[in-house]
Amino acid sequence: MPLPTPRGPVGPYAFVFWNDDLDDAGVLAQLREIAGAGFVGVTLSARVGLSRRVGYLTDEFLRLVRVAVDECARLGLAVMLYDEASYPSGSANGAVVARDPAFAARCLVPVTHDVEVPGSVPGDPADVGYWRPALGRDLDARLLAVVARRVGGTGGAGGGDAVLLPVRAPGLVRLDLAPGAWRVTAMFDAASGGTIRGAHAEEDDGSALAPPAADLLNPDAVAAFLELTHDAYAAALGEHLGTTVVAMFTDEPFLLGRGHRPLARPYTPGLEAEVASALSVEVAVVLRRLPELWDGEGTRPGGTDPDATGFVRDWDDAVRARLHGVYYDAQAAWCAAHGLALTGHPAEPDDLGTAARLHWPGQDTVWRWVVPRSAASRDEGGSSTGLDGPESTAPKVAASAARARGGAPAVTEVLGAYGWRLSLDEARWLLDWYLSRGVTTPVLHAFFSSVRGGRAFESEPDLGRWNSWWPHLPAFVGYVRRVAQLLDAAPPVWSVGVLSRADAVPSGPVVRALLEAQVDFGYVDRDDERAAAAYAVLVDPDDVPGAAALDVDGLKERLRAAGAPVVDAEPAAPDLRAVVLSDGAGYVVFHEGEAPVRTWLRLPSVPDDACWWDPFTDARHAVARDDEGRVLLELERRRTLALVPAAGHRVSPAVAVPGRRLDVTGWRGTVEKVVGDLRADAPDTVAPAELGLGDWSRLPGLRRLSGSVRYTVEVDVPDGAGAARLDLGVVGEAATVSVDGVVVGHALAAPYEVDLGTLAPGTRTLDVLVSNSAANWYEGDRRPSGLMGPVILSTSGPKPL
Repeated sequence: MPLPTPRGPVGPYAFVFWNDDLDDAGVLAQLREIAGAGFVGVTLSARVGLSRRVGYLTDEFLRLVRVAVDECARLGLAVMLYDEASYPSGSANGAVVARDPAFAARCLVPVTHDVEVPGSVPGDPADVGYWRPALGRDLDARLLAVVARRVGGTGGAGGGDAVLLPVRAPGLVRLDLAPGAWRVTAMFDAASGGTIRGAHAEEDDGSALAPPAADLLNPDAVAAFLELTHDAYAAALGEHLGTTVVAMFTDEPFLLGRGHRPLARPYTPGLEAEVASALSVEVAVVLRRLPELWDGEGTRPGGTDPDATGFVRDWDDAVRARLHGVYYDAQAAWCAAHGLALTGHPAEPDDLGTAARLHWPGQDTVWRWVVPRSAASRDEGGSSTGLDGPESTAPKVAASAARARGGAPAVTEVLGAYGWRLSLDEARWLLDWYLSRGVTTPVLHAFFSSVRGGRAFESEPDLGRWNSWWPHLPAFVGYVRRVAQLLDAAPPVWSVGVLSRADAVPSGPVVRALLEAQVDFGYVDRDDERAAAAYAVLVDPDDVPGAAALDVDGLKERLRAAGAPVVDAEPAAPDLRAVVLSDGAGYVVFHEGEAPVRTWLRLPSVPDDACWWDPFTDARHAVARDDEGRVLLELERRRTLALVPAAGHRVSPAVAVPGRRLDVTGWRGTVEKVVGDLRADAPDTVAPAELGLGDWSRLPGLRRLSGSVRYTVEVDVPDGAGAARLDLGVVGEAATVSVDGVVVGHALAAPYEVDLGTLAPGTRTLDVLVSNSAANWYEGDRRPSGLMGPVILSTSGPKPL
C-alpha cells in the first residue's frame, strides 16, 4: 500500500459529533470556534442522536458535509471523514445489509449433545441413534459440520479421536460411534446477530432498530460499504479530496458486531478452505478440529484470541489475514486512489499488525482505560494503567506502526467517555502520555453539536462550548500542537526495538524498565526482519524471566557501543520520559508523575546555545550545567521541557528565587459564564454580584454552578520590582491570568503558578478567569470551584528595607 499523496498536518484534530438536528449556521459556528481554538483539523462524524430530518448519507446530510468542508477549506482546517454512523465501522448504518441480507456479519455457533454409547451384547446388535441438531428456529443457519469427540479423549489436541459425522436428510446425524462417552458438536454458519450503534437515537445498542453489522470478511459486503459511504463522499466533495480532506477514519471494526450471539466465532463462507490451504491439509481435517475453537476463554471484540495456540491460533491467523486483505486493504486502496490516507484504529489496543494496515496508524484511549497514577499508588507499589496491561501499549503501537511505514503520522482518538469529571489536568497527562511515546496526531473526542436531553451523556464529555473549561482549551490545544510539530519535524530516535507478536505486543516489566530509565523504543514484529534492522539493539521480553529485572545498565552500555544516544538521569527519575530528537535537534522531557523532579541529565551532546523551551508557555530560559557537563532539570508535575538550540530566540535567565512579595488582597469575583441553568434547583436563584476567594460550590445557590468567574484585584508595583510570579494556590480547576487586560499566562494544573514577566511600576490590574468542573452541573458533583488561594505575588526585586 503506497503512502497517499497528502500527508496532512500533524497536531490536534477536533472530533466533531453531529448528534442532533443541524443547520448551516450551527455547523459553521462550531467550525469557526474550533479553528479559533487552534486545532489543525476536524474529524466529521455522524453520531447517535442525529435527526431523521437530516438522515445519514442522505442528500441533506451530504449537503451539510459539503458546507462544512467548504468552510474548513476557508479556515485552513484539514478534514478527516468518519466512515460510519457511530461505530463500529463497516456497515453504513445498516445499509450494507439492507442491500443484501447475505451481507450480515457471519459466525460459527456450536450446539452440543452428549451421548453415551453402550457396549454391544453378543447376538443383540447395537441400535445406532440419531440426532437432529438445530440452532433454535433460525431458518437461515447452515449446518457446516458435526464432530464427535470422546469425553476425556484427545480431540482437543490435534483432533486425534475426533470423528466427522455425516449429515443425512432431513438434517439428521447418525451417531455411529464406538462405545463410550462422547460430546457431539454441531457447528452452524449463521448471522452473528451483532449490530452497530446507529446514527439516530432509536438505533443505539439494545434497540430493535439498531443497524445490523456487516460481514467484513466478505469482499462483496465491503465493496457495498465502500460504494454506499466512500463513493457518496467522493461525489459530494469532489475537488476537496486530497486537498482539504486528507484522510478517512475507520473505527474499530468488530467482526461479529456488538451484542452478538453467545459463543459466536468470526466466520465467512469458505474460511475453512483458506485455513486448510494455509496448513496444507484437507478441508475435512479442518472441519474435524473446529470444536477446538470453543475450548478456550473466547475472543476479544476484534474476534480473535491472542493467547490461542495450535489450531485455534491457525484459525485466528486466517481470520486476521482475511480481515486485513478484504476490509483494510480495500479501504486503503480506495483512499490511495482518491489522494487520502486511511486512518483510525483497530479493535484492540495492542494489535500492531492491524494498525500497520493503516496509512496513518492509530489507536484509541477512552472510557477511563488509562488514568494518571496517584503518588500514593506509586508509594504502595500499585500498578499503573499507563505502564501495565494491553491498553498501556496503545501509543507505542500506533507510533511503531507509523515508524514501520516510513514515518507516517501516528494517530490517537483520546479523551472520549472520560466523563464530565475529566479535568484539563488529567487531559494534559493523557496527551503527554501519547506525545511522549511518539503520537503526533491526536483526535480529541469530542465536540458535541448538542447536549439536548441524553446527548449530554453519550460518550461525554463535550470538550467544546458545553464545557465550563472551554475558555481555557485554546492554551491546551496550542501546547499539544507545538509539541506534536516539534516531534514531527525531528522524529524521536528509537535505538531499541522490543520484539513482539503482531497481534498482541507486550507490556509489563521489560517495557516499564525501559520507559522508567529514559530508554525510548519501538515495538517490532518479530517476523519483520526489515523493521528489526532499523534498531541498534533488539530486546526480546521472552528472554527475560518473569522474576528477573531487565539489565538496563548493560543495555545502555550496548547502546553506547553501537553509537546510539543514551540519556541518564542522576539521581534516577522513573517518572520522566525522555525523547531524543533526530538530527541533533535536542531533547524533550515529559513528567508522568505527581511529585516535583530535580535531577541531572547526562546527555550525549548539548548545543552551545541550548536553552530550555517550555512548549506550554512558549518561554525559554537558560540552562544550568555542572563541571561534568550534566544539565540540571527541575520539573513540576504536568510539565514538559525541551532542550533545544536558542536559534536567535530570546532566552531569559534561569528563574530567580523570589525576593519580595506584593500585597494582592481584596479580590472581587464576578460570574462571567454559566453552563446550564442556575435556577434548575431553585427558580429564584441569581448569581451574587460579587464573590471573594473561596470555594463557590459551598455558597447558597451556587452548589451546581459550572462556569467561569473573573477575579480582579489592583496591585501597586514599586520601581525595580523585577520579574513577577503569581502563585494562585488552590484553584478549581483552570485559570487564565491577565495584567491590565492582556493575557499573560494560563494555569491548567497544579501547581497553579504563572510567570507575569516584568511588571511596570504603578497600579496594575490583575485578573484571573477561573473555570470549574462541568461535573458540578451535569453530574451533581461538588468539586472544589473557584480561586481559593492563598494568592501570592512574588517579584525578583530586592526586599524593601
